[in-house]
Amino acid sequence: MAEKDVMMQTLDQVTNTIDKGIEDYFPPGAKEQLKSLEAVHPLLKQAYVVGGAALLPLLLVFYILGGFKLMVNLSGFIYPAYKSLQAISNNDLEEDKQWLTYWVVYGTFSILESVMSFVTEMIPYYNVFKLAMFIYLYHHSTKGASKVT
Repeated sequence: MAEKDVMMQTLDQVTNTIDKGIEDYFPPGAKEQLKSLEAVHPLLKQAYVVGGAALLPLLLVFYILGGFKLMVNLSGFIYPAYKSLQAISNNDLEEDKQWLTYWVVYGTFSILESVMSFVTEMIPYYNVFKLAMFIYLYHHSTKGASKVT
């Protein structure tokens, strides 16, 4: 029974956070439409509609366009690319070294992965390990790429 209570508390927290986001960021017309939808269908709370609408594109990317492998590759590319562009405008040599090393490791890893794809397909949870490695390499608290050299 305690596990169910924890799940309900978590759901309430998520719902309250989404409701606060609706109040803060949605235009008044959209808020009124969500409220009228909730009045007609009480089970369709505003947070459920907005949360479902936010999850739909992620699920489409996940199931139609390439799944978890695509999500891992995007997470290993988008944030580091953004931070690399920021590093170019700064004059911090340590940051430049961090991101240059990251891209060398990323490129080497991508080449080896394409050549050795028959091996990587046999490793269970390979993409999870790959994601963990990329996050370690680029996360601001670990700066793992600067430790590789």
